[in-house]
Amino acid sequence: MLTVDDALEQVGEFGWFQKQAFLTLCLLSAAFAPIYVGIVFLAFTPDHRCRSPGVPELSRRCGWSPAEELNYTVPGPGPEGQAFPRQCRRYEVDWNQSALGCVDPLAGLAANSSLLPLGPCRYGWVYDTPGSSVVTEVRAGPALGRARGFQGQGGNI
Repeated sequence: MLTVDDALEQVGEFGWFQKQAFLTLCLLSAAFAPIYVGIVFLAFTPDHRCRSPGVPELSRRCGWSPAEELNYTVPGPGPEGQAFPRQCRRYEVDWNQSALGCVDPLAGLAANSSLLPLGPCRYGWVYDTPGSSVVTEVRAGPALGRARGFQGQGGNI
């Protein structure tokens, strides 16, 4: 039976061609390393929602917990197949008006909160994760983080 050592003896020494092939493969691997490792840093998108000016003051005045603030000020999940998820939309409400109560602030504005107008995120995002990451530090926010995560994926398909 032929062993690995016997096969290597028949193939020959680690010559010029083997060194050139090894060096080429190492250089190619080094060139693509940022793409392989980048997904670790760029793929994580923490839970987030639109920043609405006036909500922190109202939350502080009413003594809301973070869960209550989410329930009262962030649109709920829309119908299946909705173009924009809830973290990409916000209520077009002036949160500083005195008519807003602490129990259910949107009840005085509309009978059903789904009737209130929704708008895009104009004031950035609020992240529910303490600390910072590439996504939370970049001004373009979560969309850029996801786009950068897919960078280079076209060559792998």
